[in-house]
Amino acid sequence: MHAMSALEYSSIIGELRPVIGKHFDRIRKLGEKTYRMRIGSIEILCELGVRMHATRYLEEGQEADKFAEKLSKELDNARLLAVEQINNDRIISFVFDRGSLIFEMFGKGNAILVRDGKTVCAHSYESWSDREIKVGSLYKPPKTMPLETFEPTDKYIIVSLMRLPLGKQYALEALARAGIDEKKPGDKLTKEELAKLERAISDIKKDVKPLAFYDKGKVVDFALAPFSAYKSLESKAFMSLSEAADEYYANAEQPDPRLEKLLGRLEKQKERLAELKNEEHENKARGDLIYARYAEVEQAIAMAKSGKSGKMNKKERTVELEL
Repeated sequence: MHAMSALEYSSIIGELRPVIGKHFDRIRKLGEKTYRMRIGSIEILCELGVRMHATRYLEEGQEADKFAEKLSKELDNARLLAVEQINNDRIISFVFDRGSLIFEMFGKGNAILVRDGKTVCAHSYESWSDREIKVGSLYKPPKTMPLETFEPTDKYIIVSLMRLPLGKQYALEALARAGIDEKKPGDKLTKEELAKLERAISDIKKDVKPLAFYDKGKVVDFALAPFSAYKSLESKAFMSLSEAADEYYANAEQPDPRLEKLLGRLEKQKERLAELKNEEHENKARGDLIYARYAEVEQAIAMAKSGKSGKMNKKERTVELEL
């Protein structure tokens, strides 16, 4: 299932500008973590941690939900002043004249009503080392936030790009357009490659083109750009990303939640494996250096033990040497 990226939420916010100045009407629960909110005449669907977009589909709501009831009471007829993206992250704030309804769309997702900087109510109450979602507590977004520009390191370039407010699919597309292998260390990129990559990222952000992709007539994904990875699939252009998302979520086959959990775990393991491979490369280089100068190392250790040279810490069982 497609979980929307920071870049896509940025586009959605632009599409929701017409609701600014309109009044909150209602909010209904559609599923365990899915709500449909009406502002003015626009229906906005939000599946926490997955998606948010305007929708034309009006599914029946479930039984009363305490969170939805509280929101309906607190925001009854409130006027919408702004729709904002916090820290360029997957955090969307609907600023009303009676409080801000903040949707955190990363991880499991959450929705929090904040007034005068403090939490009034939330879909889920949570606590971390640096912040908490609790009635009466000050609301603070996560300290970690996307970077404005990527900073290449000795790790795979895709790792650096994942820190940008793009999303993995868009990062991979930028690399494909620039002709760069995602596993190439960032500090090994030439000036020409860096320039190509920066242009590709800029073009993707600037040339927004909402599309849905089809395989044998079945919608399989949507995006803001024609992905190279989908060049063999049929595509259809839409006037807005909301329409493309509506098409996808309404018609895509719903995955088994257990499979989704396993796939998410697999993705994290792949990322960790990439980090370990980088560490393995660094450790191998150190090992090769020691092996190449093994005789010198042995001699230096012997001299350090005799007190002739080097620094030896018997308690820590370490020797400091200059090679």
